[in-house]
Amino acid sequence: MKNLILVFVVLFAVLSCNKSDDSKFNVPRIVIKGTLSGSYLTSRALNAGNPLSLSDAKKVLVFNSTSYKVFDIVNNSFTANAVSGTATALAFLDANNQYIGCLTAGGLNVLPLVSLKDGDNTIIDLSTLTLDGTSVIPANNPLGNSILLNDEEIAWYKELGVYYESLSKNIDVDNDGVPDILSKSDIGLSTIFNISCGPWTLNNASVQVVDTNHIFINYILRICTGKALKPVNTNVIVSGPAGSPHNDIKQMSYAFGPDCFIASFCREAPPSQGNPLGAVMLPFMKGTYTVTLENKNYTLNYANISAKHFFILAKPTIHTNNNNEIVSVSIDYRDTENNFVTAENYVYQTQVTLDGPQTQLAQMGALWENPEAKTNSDLYNFTLPTPVPMSQLSRLSVMYLDLIGNSYNIGYQAQ
Repeated sequence: MKNLILVFVVLFAVLSCNKSDDSKFNVPRIVIKGTLSGSYLTSRALNAGNPLSLSDAKKVLVFNSTSYKVFDIVNNSFTANAVSGTATALAFLDANNQYIGCLTAGGLNVLPLVSLKDGDNTIIDLSTLTLDGTSVIPANNPLGNSILLNDEEIAWYKELGVYYESLSKNIDVDNDGVPDILSKSDIGLSTIFNISCGPWTLNNASVQVVDTNHIFINYILRICTGKALKPVNTNVIVSGPAGSPHNDIKQMSYAFGPDCFIASFCREAPPSQGNPLGAVMLPFMKGTYTVTLENKNYTLNYANISAKHFFILAKPTIHTNNNNEIVSVSIDYRDTENNFVTAENYVYQTQVTLDGPQTQLAQMGALWENPEAKTNSDLYNFTLPTPVPMSQLSRLSVMYLDLIGNSYNIGYQAQ
């Protein structure tokens, strides 16, 4: 993919209110198995001063952006499973849930469970695993074998290397040696891109190549905590990055969920000429940030990939009936050269909303749901429950999550 845009990076991939044990979800699962070697290469454990080797591993924590599950290691071998169509990480733990390391295959700290050799019946055999630092290396690299991504697609994931590096660093932000997800004390940093892309096309009109020089992007930093960190005080402080801190970070909002706390932050700048989004919200730079909750500081690594480094454009086409009422919306996923992109290799969930001047007219699909709760599993075609007059429409938004939980809000305005 060339000249790509719209990707932002989520650290530790927490975008739903809180990850939950996925045992109850009745969704397609991919079998992942492996055998631990007798390697005694030591790992710098998360609790300093307690080095662990792979021979200490007794559990495998398998997690994606919405759910997790723990599997036992028996006689140095394990058989786990993971939700198809996600990017899944594997963390190896000792009997006390102390972190040893994360699977690293082909330079990635996650397995993109897409383009699978045998579909949902694929078995990923990692064969013998050895430990190098905190990287658990498989003898069988599934990329290009069980996971049939081409070289360009694999390179696309590798370019997100700063995300994968931060994934391991942020697995235990309270530094007690145990992955925070298990105690519901996890903190997730993510960036929301609000993007204005211009007009839409009607009734199968030809899709035009988007001029990326005229795409406007606002950046919002989003913090989401597990329920064990749900604060009483809604004033959250974010500072950083260390060494060159921003002096313009301000809290925009907060919200309480049933099992989480969510807050958003921005770096607001004066409006620029021709920007349909109004206020300009600047990106947050890569580095180490401090999040203060209830007078306690948590240190997290944040990886910022330029919005204009990658580009997967979700381009809508509106379909109307003879009464000029909107009946459906179809989505094409393309790059800047107008080439189709295989959405399943990058996109996990898609939502389409239609808005009038003062109210929402329709929503199809939903984001940040556990796999079984998906209200619309189609990434391409969205039918309105009730037709909406075209004359009422002023804005159309396509929102989607990629495989590792990144979020995109791409807006199209009426001309």
